[in-house]
Amino acid sequence: MDKRTTVLLALMQIDIGGAETHVVVLARHLAELGYRVIVASNGGRFERVLEEHGIRHYRVPLHNTKLVSILKSILLMRRIVRAERVDIIHAHARIPAFVTAVMGRPKRVRFITTAHSNFMGLRLLTRWGEKTIAVSEDIREHLINYFRVRPERIVVIPNGIDTDFFSPGAGDDGEREDGVTRIALVSRLDGKLAEVAVQLIAACERIYDRHPELRLSIVGDGDGYEAVRVRAGRFNAGRGKEIVTLLGARTDVNRIMAGSDLVVGVSRAALEAMACARPVLLAGSQGFGGLVHPENAGEFRKDNFTGRSGGRECSVENLTAALLEFFEKSEAWRSETGRFLRRLVEEQYDSRSMARKVARVYEEIRKG
Repeated sequence: MDKRTTVLLALMQIDIGGAETHVVVLARHLAELGYRVIVASNGGRFERVLEEHGIRHYRVPLHNTKLVSILKSILLMRRIVRAERVDIIHAHARIPAFVTAVMGRPKRVRFITTAHSNFMGLRLLTRWGEKTIAVSEDIREHLINYFRVRPERIVVIPNGIDTDFFSPGAGDDGEREDGVTRIALVSRLDGKLAEVAVQLIAACERIYDRHPELRLSIVGDGDGYEAVRVRAGRFNAGRGKEIVTLLGARTDVNRIMAGSDLVVGVSRAALEAMACARPVLLAGSQGFGGLVHPENAGEFRKDNFTGRSGGRECSVENLTAALLEFFEKSEAWRSETGRFLRRLVEEQYDSRSMARKVARVYEEIRKG
């Protein structure tokens, strides 16, 4: 019989996204640490990546709040826990956490959660488990003040970035065009995030006559994809060339980031770009931070590089000003800033260090 501790990582889906990428990286490193890891979600593009690392994935409709899906999820999760002799369930979203809390798991099965965002609402239905990992200090404060989670039950462990995968050498220099400045937006294209993409296209259009070397790639997918495609098409048609390229959802984001001169994004996408030693412009649905540099990086660490604590909203005007600021920066500034950001990720956001900290939480609750 396999005596290793079995951990079930539960999330809504295993598609492109910050929490999803986090779970894939965490699963791989936990396996390296000797844990037996399985994953439950509604599936997605990263299923293949899990399989390549020998990590079993179960399809469970943990993305859906309809009663029939909740009941099906409860039934499937019970079967998985029993068949796999699960010791710990680690939920990474509120639906999986709710299902775990109400499924009637055996007493020996411990339950923890990770809060990846400072979401609102559903206070009475949200379940936090025996311990909650917050990925930033401001999320910890939100859990205490809004959800009334006891401070002693919260552990802050920032997102971990695989600095081998996300590295300056991941890009393909052979594809680079001389005299072209590549900007990449890496984001889901849902709701307000799609609005940010549209605003960025508008900002690029404003400065294009001054900087015709600009080329914008948008990496991501979602409900707002069509609106972004239409706006990009209008810009391209007006200039008679492809300035904005929509790449859709990709699993080779590391190569795209490392091959860019500037990456626009927030949270995990920003940290991944920093690991690639690329300058970063923080712009997202929760706020606007502008260009990240040594003088302001410490402040952005508090809100997980989302820009939400600065009080500024993303707008065409803010994006335009930040892009013009970037184009005024020297190559030396871009290189030095990139190296600083890479060191910061290596020292503070290494994924293996993150996994070891999570493993310590597992061992604490098992002893508890």
